[in-house]
This record gives sequence, structure tokens and C-alpha cells, in this order.
Amino acid sequence: MAKLKLGKHMIFFVIVTLSMLAMIWFGMNNHIDFGLNQNVGVSFPTGRVLEVISDQTSVHESGLRMGRQDLLVEIISGEHRGRIVEAVNTLLVGNSVYAQVGQRLVIYFESSPGHYFARVHSYQRATGIYIVVLFLIGLMAAVFGKSGLRSAFSLIFTFVVIIFLLIPLITMGAPPALLTFGLSLCIVSVSLISIMGFEKKTYVSIAGTTIGIILYALFYLIIGWVLSITGFNVEAISTLIVIDFNVGLSELLFCAILIASLGAVMDVAVSLASVMAELSEANPKAGLKSLFTSGMKVGRDMIGSSTSTLILAFTGTFFISLLLFRLNNLQYNMLINRVDIAIEVLRAVSASAAMILCAPATAMIGAWAYTKKVFAGRKAFRRI
Repeated sequence: MAKLKLGKHMIFFVIVTLSMLAMIWFGMNNHIDFGLNQNVGVSFPTGRVLEVISDQTSVHESGLRMGRQDLLVEIISGEHRGRIVEAVNTLLVGNSVYAQVGQRLVIYFESSPGHYFARVHSYQRATGIYIVVLFLIGLMAAVFGKSGLRSAFSLIFTFVVIIFLLIPLITMGAPPALLTFGLSLCIVSVSLISIMGFEKKTYVSIAGTTIGIILYALFYLIIGWVLSITGFNVEAISTLIVIDFNVGLSELLFCAILIASLGAVMDVAVSLASVMAELSEANPKAGLKSLFTSGMKVGRDMIGSSTSTLILAFTGTFFISLLLFRLNNLQYNMLINRVDIAIEVLRAVSASAAMILCAPATAMIGAWAYTKKVFAGRKAFRRI
């Protein structure tokens, strides 16, 4: 039996890995150009600073360095690799990149026959990002062993699905809300099987999370209608309209909140499913009502902290805006009726309400599964 499970898990991980490679290939080889992205002769290679020709910068009283630098830079990536060019570096409030000799920077490079223009675009952060991600994976493996590696695998799968499949398909004209909903179910299934294996509590967790996602969609529609949020109220939508991208714009806010809250809903379902498994093992003779009641007792303690965590996470993303509102002495009636405040309320309440109701749904599914002996093999499946 153990060998059978090991073989099943190995086949699962191989299939998922091949699927991720296919998604990466798909995302890297399907480019759609819209308005602002149609820049012929423009590239963003990495450059190494050879010399600071001039430095006309100073430190502002806020602590931010501002001004201009003229640099001599060697291009070390891309089609212009090996070329030495002069680059302008303008340090502004939103992009203060102070260059030093030997430093690697991302360069905006525009070329045409007999002419080029180069300026500093940003710090070269890719290497640092890779190191930080590897550190996280290593930390998970060191603390939790194989379980940590399986969790890291599920995170990588989630990232690949969103970046290399979901976003490219949306830009190609796929319906955003329906696509995000379907891929969210795929992420949930693969992630939970990766972490917990082909176990009964895994299936309970998947069922509970699926109900949570459906409830989120329902609450989003209701609360969005109550608060008069159409989806076009998001600031970034105006940019998409400018570049003539008009595919499902009103659905993108739904997609963004679903992706942001998926982890929290999944966490509640997994925690309760694991609790139900432990309760059933501790008392195999427990009935459906008894098991459900015990699960809900644990759920009550869990849901309070989980809801607070989710709401604080959404509020944290809005913290600087709240500070600006305070400094501008906005009147309460003006503040409470702002569309961005309404959007944050929509984010927090729709996701939290779905998570709250996910708990009893998972507890009920778990109680039914463990008392009726479903999800336990071929004979069990025949009884469903």
C-alpha cells in the first residue's frame, strides 16, 4: 500500500511538473502588443557601471537623494551585450536609483541606425529576488522537511499558473472571471494534494475551499451592488482603456480579490479538515452531529483570528492612502463615500464572509465524510 501511494504521488508530481513547463513555454511564446507596449528598438538590458562621469545629486531633507548622474555603462545582457555607452540617471521621488561604480542596473536602451539613447531604469533586483525565494524554500525544507518542499512546490505551481497561464489567456481575450474561477479550483486541488497527498482530509479541504470560492463570488456580487462598485472604479482600469484593452475590464477586480483571498479560504478549510480527521481518529464512534459540533468549537476559535488577519492584510495595502487622508483633513462624509474606501470594504468583507461560512461548510463535509466513510476507496465511492 505504501509503495502504491508513493507511486501515485510520484506520477502526480511528474504530471504537474510537465504541466508547469508547458505553461511556462506558453506564457513565454505568446506575446500580445497593445498601444503603449509597441516600442520598436527599445530594450531593457542589464548594465554594469564602469564610471560615474558626473554626479549632480544631493540628499533631500526627507533623506531621499535627488538630482542627475552621467554614467559610463557596459551592457552585459541582451543583443547589445559588450557595448559601452553613456547613460543618463535622473533621480526622482518615485525612482531614486543612486549609481556607483561596479553596480548592476537595468538600462532603458533605445537604438536606431547611427543613434542610441540610454538611461537608468531601475536597480537590478532579479538576482536578489531569486536568492530570497531560494532562502524561503530552504527555510521551509529545513523546518518542515518533505512537507516544506511539497508546500514550496504548491507555491511555485500557483505562481506559474497566474503568471504564465492566467494573465496571458486574459490578454488573449479569455473571460477573466470564469477563467480565474476555474484556475483557482485547479490551484486549490494541486496545492492541497501536493501538501497532504491523496488523503480523505485532502478531499474534504478541496470541497470546503470550493464552497468558499463560490460563496465569495456570491458575496462579491451582492456587496458590489450595494456599494455601487462596477469594477471600472479601479484606477488602473483607465490605463487599460487607454491602450485599447477592453476584454472583461469590469471583471478584473473580482479576479484580483479572489486571488488575494484564496490562500486564507484554503487555510481555513485545511485547518478544519485536519481537525476533523484528528477528532474522528480520537473517537471513531462519534456521530455526524457530535463530530460537526466538535469541529465548530475549534472553528469558532480559528475564524476570529483568520478574519482579523485577512482584514488587516487588506487594510495594510491601503495604509499610506489613509495617512494621506488624515494629513489632508478630509471630512468624514467625504472620506466614507470615496470609491477607494468602498473597494477596500468590498475586498475585506466579501473575502471574510466567504471564509467565515467556509468553516461550517468544511466541518459539515468532514463530519459527513468521516461518519459515512466516503473518500476511502472504491467501495466507499460507490456509496456516495
